[in-house]
Amino acid sequence: MDTETPKVNRLLSVVVPVFNELDSLRPLVDQVKVSLDEGLSFPWELVLVDDASSDGSGDLMDELAQEFSEVRALHFVGKFGQSAALEAGFRHSRGEWFALLDADLQTHPGDLPMMIEILEAEEVDAVIGIRAERHDTAWKKFSSKIANGVRNWLTHEEISDTACPIKLFRREAILAVTLFDGAHRFLPTLLKMRGFEVHQVPVRHTRRRWGSSKYGTWDRAFRGLYDAFGVRWLQKRNLRWNLREDDRTS
Repeated sequence: MDTETPKVNRLLSVVVPVFNELDSLRPLVDQVKVSLDEGLSFPWELVLVDDASSDGSGDLMDELAQEFSEVRALHFVGKFGQSAALEAGFRHSRGEWFALLDADLQTHPGDLPMMIEILEAEEVDAVIGIRAERHDTAWKKFSSKIANGVRNWLTHEEISDTACPIKLFRREAILAVTLFDGAHRFLPTLLKMRGFEVHQVPVRHTRRRWGSSKYGTWDRAFRGLYDAFGVRWLQKRNLRWNLREDDRTS
């Protein structure tokens, strides 16, 4: 695993895992550029991580990186999964804040400036989106609600929409979390286990216009349940300690 740590700058790094998203990549870059150029007073970068796409997404990512100075393209040598793509994006991003988006643009990059304002005003470590008005099929909304409820029940959490694609983190917070295959479903809980504070906020959601979901209902359900038991085990075994005040100041 490549663990090179880039120089940190005052900018927003938007990390997007990519797997066979050829049709959505240019609209994604266009919408991110319009939203962040207008909404931010500081620079940003868009880090696209290709998880061995077979539809030409990787080549288009390279074209976009040549066309736009803000776009960076990373390419896996094989298929390693969404959580691995997130970790690679985090480890090779240069920003003070890290944001997550899905390539399908069902969540809106224009919500990121608002999320940064909340992060700084509330002095929290992460801001997690809640899809208040979801534009998905009835079955997908139902299955997601059940999955979210089961995850919260097993992990003793109150995360309204842990699978919401849009999230924002302080750099030092998310890099302190040890990720695993499937960790993208539990990022708020993993942050809280390390003592970081998480804020939830409603965000926009739109109908899917490009591509299709990369997860089936049942494979996601079984893997998510298996991982939830693992996260609960980690919570129960989580190390907790604090130094006496005189030790901390000596």
